[in-house]
Amino acid sequence: MNPDIIFYLPTPPEIPLHWQASHPDAITQLVALNGNHWRKIVTIMGKICCLEHDINANKGIDWKQIRDQLFNESHDQQIDKHINTPSRLHCQLRIVNSKVEHHGEIVFPSESWHILCGKEAQQRMGITDLRHYVSLDEKQKIQHQHTVLLTPYLDYRQYANVLIELTRQHIALSKV
Repeated sequence: MNPDIIFYLPTPPEIPLHWQASHPDAITQLVALNGNHWRKIVTIMGKICCLEHDINANKGIDWKQIRDQLFNESHDQQIDKHINTPSRLHCQLRIVNSKVEHHGEIVFPSESWHILCGKEAQQRMGITDLRHYVSLDEKQKIQHQHTVLLTPYLDYRQYANVLIELTRQHIALSKV
């Protein structure tokens, strides 16, 4: 299954021994090993992936459920239909360790959203010319072209809730 959103980050988290992304405690294990920095990253990812109208309803219970099962695809096929799970976009995480060697412009498949998180990931992907990108906000913190979003790094100091909501709205209005 193709993900709805692919997040591109410049540095990977440490992976716990015997870790599996589909395990119910996968995010808890990841955060326990990597600390608050990765808690913030998966929290922002969870908020962006949440399709619920008001992600802050019920003290954010919807995005928190999504965050806690961020890489688990099997929750949509639950046997117990009485469990109310929030609507979400499925995501993948890709690490851009070094500059990607490419000939010409990188083509991002349009069946997924591609969120290049921070200048470092963008530069490693070879995105330096922003002439073809359109800003979503006044301060030009989020740029887009088709299904590619150039965003701040996934940290609240750079990617505040107002920008998260702007990203969510853009994706919702521009269904892939």
